[in-house]
Amino acid sequence: MLTPLLCLTLLTQPPAFPTGDALTKQAYLLASAKSVATPKVTVDTSAAPDLAEWGKHAGNLMEQWYPIVWNLLGTQDAKPASEIKVTFQLKQDAPAYATGGGIFVSVPWVRAHPDDFGMMIHEMTHLVQAYPSSRSTPGWLVEGIADYIRWWRYEPEAPRPKITEKNKYTDAYRVTAFFLAYLTHKYDHGLVQKLDKAMKTRSYNDSLFEASTGKKLDDLWAEFVAYQTKPKS
Repeated sequence: MLTPLLCLTLLTQPPAFPTGDALTKQAYLLASAKSVATPKVTVDTSAAPDLAEWGKHAGNLMEQWYPIVWNLLGTQDAKPASEIKVTFQLKQDAPAYATGGGIFVSVPWVRAHPDDFGMMIHEMTHLVQAYPSSRSTPGWLVEGIADYIRWWRYEPEAPRPKITEKNKYTDAYRVTAFFLAYLTHKYDHGLVQKLDKAMKTRSYNDSLFEASTGKKLDDLWAEFVAYQTKPKS
């Protein structure tokens, strides 16, 4: 397992790392050792001036983590963003969403959840993913990878979701992220990067799981559920 110091060496560009050991859990080999420039992050909080400091911190966090997320995914042949615009909106259904190279943030959500900076990492991951339109790209995996980056890289000590027989790997978000973390740990440290790269090149299919683990996707899920639901001694 890589230490934060070794991760820093591999990144080659030295963004300031978060305090503590946020990258020690599941900090496997990075996808690309090339240096990428940190995009310029502009934050528009004109809709909520009281959240200016929150927005400033979010912008700094994204500038810090963009090179890290870039190196955690299959980005060898991709082109990094040069600028990211974050816009706060008074009315929107989702807490935050990414589109067109920018991120839109719900003012009421931030006011009610001032500690939820992790959602910015999730949305920024979508900008790094930047998958081209393809019928072969499953939405559950897109969201699962973004939550994997958030909950297993940025917030690795957060509580894990309870997995039951009613869950499916297509549940997306934290359920899929938990499944990916299990497979990455047990079978293939480069699995997430391989899946991400396949979706970037419109070449994803479920057989990629079998190629990395030797087992079919449904069998892997059954194994994961059995492991999570067995009585703990």
